Amino acid sequence: MSADGYSGAYSVLERRRLEKRAIFFAKRDEIYSRLPRVSRLTDEITNLGAEYALAKLEKRTGDAQDIRKKMDTLDRERARILTENGYSRQDLEMQYFCDKCKDTGFVNGKVCDCLKEEIVKRRQRLLSAASPAPRARFEDFSLEFYPKQAKELPNGTFVVPYNHMKQIYEFCKNYAERFTPANKSLLMLGNAGLGKTHLACSIASVCMEKGYTVMYASSQSLFNKVEQARYSGEDLIGDILNCDLFILDDLGAENMTNYSLSVLYNIVNTRMITGKPCIYTTNIINQNMLTRKYGEKITSRLLGSCSRLFFVGDDVRILKNSR
Repeated sequence: MSADGYSGAYSVLERRRLEKRAIFFAKRDEIYSRLPRVSRLTDEITNLGAEYALAKLEKRTGDAQDIRKKMDTLDRERARILTENGYSRQDLEMQYFCDKCKDTGFVNGKVCDCLKEEIVKRRQRLLSAASPAPRARFEDFSLEFYPKQAKELPNGTFVVPYNHMKQIYEFCKNYAERFTPANKSLLMLGNAGLGKTHLACSIASVCMEKGYTVMYASSQSLFNKVEQARYSGEDLIGDILNCDLFILDDLGAENMTNYSLSVLYNIVNTRMITGKPCIYTTNIINQNMLTRKYGEKITSRLLGSCSRLFFVGDDVRILKNSR
C-alpha cells in the first residue's frame, strides 16, 4: 500500500481513538465529581491490582486469593453506587470502535481488519472521485424525454422508446432494491445520452446506502489509475476484483493497449468466475465492433455473463439543453 493510502486510513483510526478517549475522560470526570467515593474505590482497586499482580508473579497463591477477594468486594460496592446513580461499570471503562485492536490498527503486530477496511474505503473514494454515483438518483431519471412513437432499430424491429425505457428503468430499480453480491452482471448498450450512466450510478447509490462496497471508474481513467497504482504499491486491482459491485462506464471511449486489454480481461474474467457483479456501459451496440475493439475472449465473457439492456431514444442531453 502507498504511504498516502496507509496514512490517510490510519488517521481515521487515530481520530476515532481520540474521540473515544475524550468521551471516556469526560464521563469519568463527571462521575468522580458527583461520586467521590467511586473515585476512591477505583484508586483502591487499582493499587490492589498491582499487589495482586506481584503476588501472582511471586507465586504467593494465598495472598493473591485474598487480594482478589478484596478487589471483588470493592468492585461490587462501586458497581452498586454507580447503578444507584444512573451509571454502569462500563462508564468507567474505555470503549473502542474496534475491540480487536483497540483502535490502534494492529493485532499482534499484524494489520487489523478495521485498518484494512479503511484503506479499501479510501481507495474506493479516490477511484470514484469523478463518479456521478453519489448524486445519481432514480427519482431524477425522467422518462418524458423518450418518444412515445414507434422507432425502427438497426436490426429492423420497431420499439416505442418510452415503453421500452420504462421497462429498463423498472428493471434497474428492482435490481438495486434486491441487490446482493450474487446478482448477475449488467451490460448497458446504446447511443450516447440515453441514460446508461445515470441508471448505473443510481443502482450504485442504492447499493452504497445499503452498505455494499461499490467502485466506479470510467474506462478512460481506469487503466491510467491502475498503471499508476502499480508503481505506488496500491492494490487497486485487488480492490476492484473484491468489491461488491464494480461499475465500468463508457467502454469503448478508451485507447486500448496490450496492457489495458490484459487488465480488462483480468477484471471481466475474474469477477465472472467469482460470481461478483459488474455493470458495464458502452456506446458500442454492434457485436462485431465489440470484438474488433476487445477481442473474442473479452467480448464473449461480456456478452455471456451479463444481462443485456438496450437503451433506445434520442440524446437526452441534447434535448435538455434545447429547452
